[in-house]
Amino acid sequence: MVRAPHDVSLRIGYGDRARDFRIGRTGLIAAVATLALLFFALTHFLYDYRENLSKLRDLRALRQRVSEQNLTLYDLHSKFESLETEVERLRALDARVRSLARINQSLRPGAAGKAGRSAGMGGMETQEASAAGRLDRLLDFRFEQLKKDVLVDVKDLEVLCEELDSRRIVLESAPAIWPVRGILSSGFGVRTSPFTETKVFHHGLDIIARTGSPVRAAAAGKVVRSGYESLFGNLVVVDHGYGYRTLYAHLGERRVAADDIVQKGDPLGTVGATGRTTGPHLHYEVHVNGLPVNPFRFLN
Repeated sequence: MVRAPHDVSLRIGYGDRARDFRIGRTGLIAAVATLALLFFALTHFLYDYRENLSKLRDLRALRQRVSEQNLTLYDLHSKFESLETEVERLRALDARVRSLARINQSLRPGAAGKAGRSAGMGGMETQEASAAGRLDRLLDFRFEQLKKDVLVDVKDLEVLCEELDSRRIVLESAPAIWPVRGILSSGFGVRTSPFTETKVFHHGLDIIARTGSPVRAAAAGKVVRSGYESLFGNLVVVDHGYGYRTLYAHLGERRVAADDIVQKGDPLGTVGATGRTTGPHLHYEVHVNGLPVNPFRFLN
């Protein structure tokens, strides 16, 4: 058998079953070209596959970071809501205190900050950058809201505290407890004198109690008088400040001296029958700015 020039013979098999195949030059070139094309396609496919895998991993990581930032935003939002609740509670408490203190001057709200112009911005924004931008905007917005909502002026609160403290001192200076527990035998006002049987003005309260019962200070103050008088017998006078004074008369004994400092409820003496009296009792007076007033206005 005569072979054509430039033909390639291939023998496939072995023994009697072997066959010969002849491939021309053109067929050989076509086969090589086909194999090269397949190799190039396979290489390009593998490269694209690796690139896509890398991009997929980056996308998953980016989504994870965006998810984490969204959780951070939610957490910050919850914290800001909690802070706003505390601000509202503070404002309500401030209003209540001012109402109790009867202050008519309203709070001066803080000057609201003017919003500045936005700076020029541009370019592509990724999901991660968008989440970070939302976080910054949320923080700025919430912060500005809190600044506008907090209407409590520190200086006003300091003035309020000083006034409340002064009111507290005044209230603590008022005689507000019974000096002795007993039976009220005579009140404040006009009565018939047990000694002259004529109408006289009684400037205090007569409280009948067991002899030796402790007589206590109706409020904190300074003892300005402790002695004996013919009408009042053993007598103690306490100055409580702010115009308040209390008088305790007919004491069996005195347990304080002039210039002593006493607190509310401290013992001043005991119930007795000294001075001009029909029996053991305490004569109790309250004076405001030098004038006797009805002690019932202060007793609890």
